This record gives sequence, C-alpha cells and structure tokens, in this order.
Amino acid sequence: MIFYGIVSLIFTLLGVLLLVVGVTENGSDAAKFIIIGALDFVVFALCTIYWVRSMIKRKPALIITTEGIIDQSTYLAAGLIKWEEIADIDLVQFSNQTFLGIYTLDPDLIINRSNSLKSMMNRMNKGLLATQVNIPIKILDCSVEELIEMVSKRWKEANLPEVQ
Repeated sequence: MIFYGIVSLIFTLLGVLLLVVGVTENGSDAAKFIIIGALDFVVFALCTIYWVRSMIKRKPALIITTEGIIDQSTYLAAGLIKWEEIADIDLVQFSNQTFLGIYTLDPDLIINRSNSLKSMMNRMNKGLLATQVNIPIKILDCSVEELIEMVSKRWKEANLPEVQ
C-alpha cells in the first residue's frame, strides 16, 4: 500500500509539473502539456486521496461471511456478493499478479449496481479478465491456502454446490 501511495503521489506531482510547464510555455506544445498535465493530475490526485483515506480509515480488504463475500479491496470494490450470485471462484493471473477472481451468474452484476463513475471503470476493466470481481491476493492478511479454506467452508455453509 505504501508503494501505491508513493507512486500516485509522484504522478500527481508530475501532473502539476506538466501543468506549470504548459502554462509557462509558448506555442502549440503548451496546450498538449496543459491537457496531459490536467488529466494526469486529476486521475492521480484522486488515487492519492483514496490512498490517504484508506490508510487513515483501515478496514479489511475482504470479509467472508455466511451471506457472501464482501469486497472492500479497491476503489472499484464490489461490496457484498452473495453466494447465490457467484458462479465460480478461481485464482487468476494478470500482469504478473495473482487475484481472487469471482465469476458471477450475471456478467453485468457489478456494473449494474455501481454508480456512474465506478460503472464506467468496471466496464473498462471487464475486457481485461473474464471474472467480474478481482481481488489482489498480495493485499490480503492471509495466505492463499487460508483464503481457499475459508471460501470453501463458507460456500459449504451456504448449502450451494462447491466451488472448484
């Protein structure tokens, strides 16, 4: 988490630098610097704000209950995904990172229950992986084995066919 905060802060400052260069520059390149700097600043300033809030207000990234899985891992967190809404759960690889991937029965479930900004971002992420919810394993406070054991246990308690 500290790494993510440092990176988002660096890119926020880079956006400010590009804005300053664009404002002080003359010519056609000035507009390019201003546009790129403004976009960079907005996106990474929001990331920095989210990071600061998550560091101050600590909460578990993932909660596994008898009702379902509560995802609070990222800004795009899905919230509660009930066991009845889950088709399958698997470990997926993307960009050299392992995720707990959750396939829902309705492929648009998470998009439909998100607000407009999150919905747009979830729609963009939908093309990257087949899973509807992706929780980075490395941010969890448990091992992969403990995670799989807890998910299997709660899945059985919900009296649904077992996830593979």
